[in-house]
Amino acid sequence: MPSNNKFTGFSRRTALASTAAAASIAGLSPKPLRAQNRTDVVVIGAGLAGLNAALLLEEQGYNVQVIEGRDRIGGRLLSLRDVPGNPEAGGNGIGFGYGRMIDITERLNIPMINNAGRRQISSFELYLDGERISDEQWPTHAKNILPDAWRSFSPRLVPLILLSQTNPLADFEDWYDAKSKPYDISVYDVFKREGFTDEQIDLTFNLNVSYGTSAHDISALMMWFNDGWVASMDDGPPTQLSAIGGNMTIPETMARALQSEVHMGREVVGIRSTNAGAEVDCLDGTVYRAKHVVCALPLPVMRYMKFDPVLPSVHSKAISMVPYFAMTQVHLVSKEPFWEADEWSPDMWTDTVAGHVIANRHFLDNTEISSFTAWARGFTALKLDQVSPEEGMAWVVSELERIRPSCKGKLEAVHIKSWLRDSFAGGDYAVWEPGQVTDFLHAVGKPHGRIHFCGEHTALSNRGMEGAMESGERAAFEVMDAI
Repeated sequence: MPSNNKFTGFSRRTALASTAAAASIAGLSPKPLRAQNRTDVVVIGAGLAGLNAALLLEEQGYNVQVIEGRDRIGGRLLSLRDVPGNPEAGGNGIGFGYGRMIDITERLNIPMINNAGRRQISSFELYLDGERISDEQWPTHAKNILPDAWRSFSPRLVPLILLSQTNPLADFEDWYDAKSKPYDISVYDVFKREGFTDEQIDLTFNLNVSYGTSAHDISALMMWFNDGWVASMDDGPPTQLSAIGGNMTIPETMARALQSEVHMGREVVGIRSTNAGAEVDCLDGTVYRAKHVVCALPLPVMRYMKFDPVLPSVHSKAISMVPYFAMTQVHLVSKEPFWEADEWSPDMWTDTVAGHVIANRHFLDNTEISSFTAWARGFTALKLDQVSPEEGMAWVVSELERIRPSCKGKLEAVHIKSWLRDSFAGGDYAVWEPGQVTDFLHAVGKPHGRIHFCGEHTALSNRGMEGAMESGERAAFEVMDAI
C-alpha cells in the first residue's frame, strides 16, 4: 500500500523509472522489457468494479487477466486491520438495497454481520469556537444564526433536510436525463434561493461538507440524486452489513475466486486500441495484449496515462476537470472512556481539523466503543494534508484535547489515511461540479475503441460500492457484445 507521505504525482514516479519504461510512457513502445502477456480481456484495477467485470467475463468463458498498481486488493475499499475493530477507511456499510453487493457476498460465502443496531448514539456534541453546545442549548444559543424556521435543527442536519425538501426529481435516476439540466446548479444557489445567508451556508454546509469543498463547487443535481438513492437503499428492514474482518474481505475473496491470479504492482501508463486488439503498457515495462481492455481506474489516475488514439474531447475534459473528494481520516483509540467522565456523547461535530468525529462500535459487543474516526473533509482535509501524517495525527489529538478536556491524555491517533494523497486514487470519490453531471456523466462511461471504462464515477443508478459493482457489470456486458 502506498505510504501516507506519497502525494498524487506522476513526475516523481517517472523520475525513478528506467529509461526503457520512460520511453514506453512517451510512445507506448511495442518493445517491452518483459514478455508480452496475451489474453481475451485485461482488466485494469482490482477494486470492486474491475473484479466484478472480471468475474462476470470469466463466467462466460473468457480468459481474463486483472492487473493492479497497488500491492493490495480492494481499491478504495480499505479495512484497517491494525486498528481495533477493523474500521473502514473506505466503503462502510452495505444497505438493504445493495443488491449486487449482497449477491456477491452470498455467492462467495463471505461471512457478514448486520451492524444496523450498533449506532446507538443519536446525537452529536456540537463544538464551535471551543465551546460545547448541547442539543437542548442550541435552539436559543447565541451562536445559532440560522433562520427562525431552522433554529431547532443541528447545523449538520440542515443540508440533508433542505435538499430533501427541495428535490425536484420525480425519480432519482432522472438525474442523468437531459431534461434535468436546469437542476445542474450549485448547492449554494439552492441555499440562497431558500433565503440562507452566506454565513448560514458556511455553518450548515461548508463547515463539514459531505461532497466537494463548499456549496459553490458541488452540483445540487448530484445531491438530489444522492438523496433519492440513499432513501431507496434504506427502503427495507434496518440493514448495515459489513464483512467479518472488514469490508476489504469482499474484494479479496472476489480476487481469489478468479481463475488467474491478480498481477500486483502493475502501474499502467498507457493503453493503445487498434483494429487488431488492445495493448496495455506498465511503468515497469510489462506489456499486456488482449482483444479488449476494461479500465476501472479513477479519473485522477487517468490524467497521467496516455491513450492511443486520444480520447474524445469530452472524455478528456472530464478526466481533467471532474474533481475527487478530499477526505482525510484520523483513526484514534481511547485509553479510557472519557465520555463517561463528562457524560457527553462520544460523537462530535467540530469546527476544528478533527472535523466530524464518530465513535465506532465494531466489536461483537455492540455497546463497546472500538475506536474513533475523525473525518476531515473538503477544505479541512486539504488543511490537514499540508502537514506530514505524523503532524496531522498530533494536530487532531491536540484539537480534541483543547475543546474537550476530559479526553486529554486519553486519545491516541494510530492511523491516518488521505485519499487525496493516494496516487492510485486522487481522492475518495467523484464529485460533480455544477454543470458537470449533464456535460460529462454519460461521456466517462462510453467505450473508446477496444477500451471499456468502469468505476463508481461511471455508474448511473447507484453510488459507492453498489455503483462500482453496477459499472463493472455494464463494462462486462459491453465486452461480451463486442467480442
